[in-house]
Amino acid sequence: MQHTAWTPWRRAAALALAGSALAAAAQTAAPPAGGAAPVPAAQDATAAAESERDRERAQIQQRRAALEGHRLVDEAQCYQRFVVESCLQKVRAQVRATEEALRAREVVLNDAERREKAADRLRTVEENRAQQQAREAQAAGRPKAAEPAARQADTDDKTAQARQRAEQQRARQSSHGEQQQQREATEPNRIAESRARYEAKQQAAAERRAKHDKAREEAETSGRKRAAPLPPRPAASSAAP
Repeated sequence: MQHTAWTPWRRAAALALAGSALAAAAQTAAPPAGGAAPVPAAQDATAAAESERDRERAQIQQRRAALEGHRLVDEAQCYQRFVVESCLQKVRAQVRATEEALRAREVVLNDAERREKAADRLRTVEENRAQQQAREAQAAGRPKAAEPAARQADTDDKTAQARQRAEQQRARQSSHGEQQQQREATEPNRIAESRARYEAKQQAAAERRAKHDKAREEAETSGRKRAAPLPPRPAASSAAP
């Protein structure tokens, strides 16, 4: 089956088709007027736009495959003509023009997808921030209600600790007082016992000195008696002749 080469009106029709597709994609990617939509509506719109982009990308691939088939047929017909090179250049120029339109359509779709993903990320960040603020507000509200009880519990704990320390201090003071009273009660007896021991030591020392003195006097008296003078020696005249 013979296939004719692309004519200028066919090229214009392809460009018009691509332009209408670009306009439709731009309208799909444009954000709704009047501020941000509620989160469920925005998610539904995002899902619908993504589904539409997938459908349009599939159409672009189909058109690209058809374009390649037409190019092969048109080039084959060019080889049957007298001016082959001029025919090939014309066919390839038409293919490039249509391919550029399809590629421009893909760029628009990709840009719309990037914008929607950025909007989704921003929406997620805002949702997380709102949830965090709600949690912080809830957490900030709980201590206010529990603060009196917590403060009272802390006060009771400190009071109990102070009472325990005071009781321990009183117990130490009482024990010290009892020991002091016991020392004061036994002090006279201790002093008397100490004085009695001292006097006994003094008495014993005096007795020892008296015994020593008596023994010395007796020794001296006994020594004087043993050392009495000897009788006088006889005279020389009374000696034998």
